[in-house]
Amino acid sequence: MSLNQLPEEVLLRHILSFSEITIFDLQSLMFSCHTLYRIIRNSNELWRLKFSTRWPQIPIQHQERNERIWYERVALAIMAVKEVHNTLQEISFQCYPLNQSPLSAADKLIMGHLGQPPIPECVQHELELMASTTNENLTTQYYARDLLTKVKSRLIERKLQDLMAQPESQKSLIDGAVLISQWFEMGKLKQTNLGDIRQVIEDLTERVRKLTNSTVYSAECLFPTAKACDSFEKAKEILDLIHLVMFRDIGFEPCHIYWLSLDHYCSITEVLETKRGCQMLLTIVFHEVARELGIPLQIVIYRECSLSGERDLLLRWSKDPGEVDAERIYYVDVCAKTYDSLKQCHCYPAAMGQPASSAQKVFHQMMSTIIEQLRFHWGSFLNFTGLGRDNDFRLLIRLAIIISPREKDLVLEYANLCLALSLQLEDAIQLLLSVGLQAHQMMKKCVEKLCRHQILIIAAKFVCYRPLTVKYAVGLVMEYKSMPEFYFNHSQPCVIVSWSAKFQKSDQWKTVHRKRKPKGVKQQDQAFYHILVKNAPSGFIGLNVAEETLELPRDIGLAHEQLGSDFGGNGYFERFDGRRYVPSAELRERFPEDDKVALALTA
Repeated sequence: MSLNQLPEEVLLRHILSFSEITIFDLQSLMFSCHTLYRIIRNSNELWRLKFSTRWPQIPIQHQERNERIWYERVALAIMAVKEVHNTLQEISFQCYPLNQSPLSAADKLIMGHLGQPPIPECVQHELELMASTTNENLTTQYYARDLLTKVKSRLIERKLQDLMAQPESQKSLIDGAVLISQWFEMGKLKQTNLGDIRQVIEDLTERVRKLTNSTVYSAECLFPTAKACDSFEKAKEILDLIHLVMFRDIGFEPCHIYWLSLDHYCSITEVLETKRGCQMLLTIVFHEVARELGIPLQIVIYRECSLSGERDLLLRWSKDPGEVDAERIYYVDVCAKTYDSLKQCHCYPAAMGQPASSAQKVFHQMMSTIIEQLRFHWGSFLNFTGLGRDNDFRLLIRLAIIISPREKDLVLEYANLCLALSLQLEDAIQLLLSVGLQAHQMMKKCVEKLCRHQILIIAAKFVCYRPLTVKYAVGLVMEYKSMPEFYFNHSQPCVIVSWSAKFQKSDQWKTVHRKRKPKGVKQQDQAFYHILVKNAPSGFIGLNVAEETLELPRDIGLAHEQLGSDFGGNGYFERFDGRRYVPSAELRERFPEDDKVALALTA
């Protein structure tokens, strides 16, 4: 009996719904005959099942479950996946030798296909899959990770912009705090989930509800559908209980600014897990719980130095949100070690007359505090992406610009970091234009450096034939005998990426000069090699070193192990074959004679 002779229910529920039958199998069956095309094409439930099986991490809203959209949605998702694979196949050729994927590539992936609504979650999932697959080509892995970071940053930027565009009454501080947390987690495969954070807030809210069930005040103000609290006694009872639950029962602890790590300033997940955090994040949690319980509070940002430390954040409550009588306005200091929450304004004279802070101002203050503390106190510990402190600080400034896009000083600082790191110069130029700094000296410097990068990319397409003076080859694992500042040799494993017949100063490479040179040898007259060497705070960095500082290791396998499992080739290599790193297609085209030399030297 053929498939098209089976009853539709049996075919759909007992055969085609098996997890072993993939989306591509269904597409092949559809085009085998008209009957199967009609049955499969019109089965909305089957396509919803296949979508949730292929992309389980993408939540399906309740109202979407029975909508007849799933065939079209699966088709769009498959097109997005194919676009990811096509982009990764092409991007290495476009970006060599700088190996920096442009932001425009990430934008193209998440903007949709042929004007159709995009499914960015499918793009992100496919990049995560390719970045974490152990048997994947190292070059593909490298660009998958690089594009994944840029896709995540663009999605977070879009969500933050959407949040800021909402009416002030609809903006959720907890949503913004989650997006900021996700920004700092871009280098990790697991990110803060809004649903998980909201569940924690709901659990906190439920604990307060249980404590107030026996009181006469709970009926009017403890349910989201009820109107807001309209008396001082009701509001004070609930706010005192929130403070009691958070700081006594659960054990939340506000910490002094000098005792906190970066996570306690920027990660709402870390704060909720460790129960320790900065004043801003604890105030946002308190504010969200109060809102769930029907108590609208306004955040007021001010500055006041006291013996107990710096307090610059309060919550304000009044019966009427537009109240101007100071005697009828009350404040909550979330981090005060007291369970008497509501206090009159004379307790906080610096806050009197201060307007309620918008969500944008709250997040701007949050970013300013993080930047200030990291710039003056914890700069050496900034490494949340694993790409180096300076690059992480660049991403931190970029997030501050998303929140406060008209801050010219932030844009100039970001452009200066991009210039110093030779990263994302196109983005820096666009931001300088957006704030009217097209005539600024920084714009000229960024444009000049971008032009030099484009010249490097063009020059890298020319073939380099080996002169007799070049001893080693691309892809070899070597021992780098560094001696820039010491009288003894320090050996480090490294990998050769390219070479030049003599010294060539380049903005792309950091050059290390030896202090002591053998007699009769002019350092600039010997071959120089671009190597990747491990640098603890910044991953792997490129150096331009003389041939005399390199030698083949006695044990290639041991030297390869010393490089570490985190060595991904930085986009230059495909795999390690036991003797040397196999160069990428671009490297093989540029150095066509090196493969034979590398194999001969490691025979």
